[in-house]
Amino acid sequence: MPASELSIHVKNRVHDSALSYMQAILEALLPIFLLVLLGSGFRRFQFPAEGFWVAADRLTYYVFLPALLTEKLSTTVFTWQDFYNLTGVMCVAVLAIALLVLLLHAWRRFDPPTLTSIFQGSIRPNSYVALAAGTALFGPKGLALTAIIMAGVVPLVNVLSVAAFAFFVPNGQRRGPSFFRSVASNPLVLACALGIMLNVTGVGLPFVAGSVLEILSAPALPMGLISVGYGLMLRGTRGRIGFAIVAIVMKLLVLPAIAYILLIALGVVGQPLQVAIIFASVPCAVSSYILAGHLGGDQQTMAAIITIETLAAFVTMPLILNALSW
Repeated sequence: MPASELSIHVKNRVHDSALSYMQAILEALLPIFLLVLLGSGFRRFQFPAEGFWVAADRLTYYVFLPALLTEKLSTTVFTWQDFYNLTGVMCVAVLAIALLVLLLHAWRRFDPPTLTSIFQGSIRPNSYVALAAGTALFGPKGLALTAIIMAGVVPLVNVLSVAAFAFFVPNGQRRGPSFFRSVASNPLVLACALGIMLNVTGVGLPFVAGSVLEILSAPALPMGLISVGYGLMLRGTRGRIGFAIVAIVMKLLVLPAIAYILLIALGVVGQPLQVAIIFASVPCAVSSYILAGHLGGDQQTMAAIITIETLAAFVTMPLILNALSW
C-alpha cells in the first residue's frame, strides 16, 4: 500500500474510532441528562404534588445514596494508590480554582453575596451526576472510584464554601459554626468512610446487610437525578448570565484541565483518569442554593448559575470525555 493511501487509511480508522467512542459517551450520558430534564418537567407541572421532591431529595440524601456508597465501597477492590492520587489531585485542583476565583474577585470586585455564589458554582460538584456518569461509563468500578474522590472532595468544598460565607458575608460569621459541624456529620462523608473502613479491614458486609443496602441503593441515582432537574430554575437567569459564565469556565473547563495536568504528571491513566475527569467536569450541586439561603448569599444568582451550568454540562461533558481519546 502506497504511503499516501496508508496515511488516509490510518486517518479514517482514527476518525471512525473517535466517532464510535463519542457515540458510546453520548449513549451513556444521554439517559442521565434526560432524567434531569424529566425532573425539570415535573417542576413545571408540580408533579406529583408540591413539596414531594423536597422530601424525596432528603430521603435520597440521607438514606438511598449513603446506602449506595457504603455497599459499593465495602465490596469493590481498589488500591490505596488510587485513593491517594485521585483524592489528592482533585483536592488540589479544587483549591487552585478557589484561589483563582478569589484572585478574580480582587481584580473585578464582585458584590460579596454574588461572590459566594460564583465561588460555590466554581468548586462544588453535583455528586448525583458524577456517580451516575461514572457508573454509566465504567460500571461498579467507576462508581467506587467516584465515591473515593467524593470522600475527600465533599468535606473540602463544604468547608471552603462555609469559610467564604464567614469571611465575606456577615451572616456567615454568626451561622457558620453549625455548618462546620454538619460537615463532620455529612451522611455522604460518613457513608464513604464506613464503606472504606469495612473494605480495608476485611470485615465486609454481612449477607443480610449487603442485600438490604443493595435494595436501598437502587433508587439513589434516578431519584437524585430527577431531584437535580426539579431544582433547576429557568426563570430569573436574565441579568446573571455573566456571573454564570465565570462559574462555567472555572467549573466545567479550568477545573478539569487542572485535574488532567496533575493526573498525567502522576502517571494516572485508564479508568482512574477518566473517572476523575468526569468528576471534575460535572456541574454545580443544587444544594448550593440551600446553603446560599442559610448563610446570607445571593440565591437568585446561585439559582442562575446552577441552571445554566447544568445545561452547559450537557455539551461540555461529552466533549471533554471525547477529548481524552485523542
